[in-house]
Amino acid sequence: MAARLDIHQITTRLALEDLNTAFTRYLDHGNVSALIDLFTEDALYTHGERRSEGRAAIEALFRRRAAGEPRTSRHICSGLHIEIEDARHARGSSVCLSFAADGAPPLPATPFLVADFKDRYLLGEDGRWRFKARHIERIFVAEHNPGPVGHEREVST
Repeated sequence: MAARLDIHQITTRLALEDLNTAFTRYLDHGNVSALIDLFTEDALYTHGERRSEGRAAIEALFRRRAAGEPRTSRHICSGLHIEIEDARHARGSSVCLSFAADGAPPLPATPFLVADFKDRYLLGEDGRWRFKARHIERIFVAEHNPGPVGHEREVST
């Protein structure tokens, strides 16, 4: 028999669903300021070997991403699983399918990446849930996907 959820658990789950939805919306529409506000000051954000520690480093990463040539992306996330640890801490995981290409839409619809998002959330003193940590683990990768944006790669000659 499933455990009954109390109002705190329900409001927490809804807030965390909104947080995850806001991440992909702001990312896909280039709203870096709003995107950065979704992270705690000391957040950790990883994608493969790329590691950004602290809100300032995460902001620098997304500002570099937004400053390049026109980039179109859409992230479709599903299967959000939330574990509430206590009144201020929670964990979550989801699966994200992304489409991404340089240029303005419309563009060919070729999957770019399927990844697992592994998250830790923290309820701030201001009453807002934020990402304390987000780890992106690549599961399926398109042949034309060069790796995480902002990760320095060796160039073969």
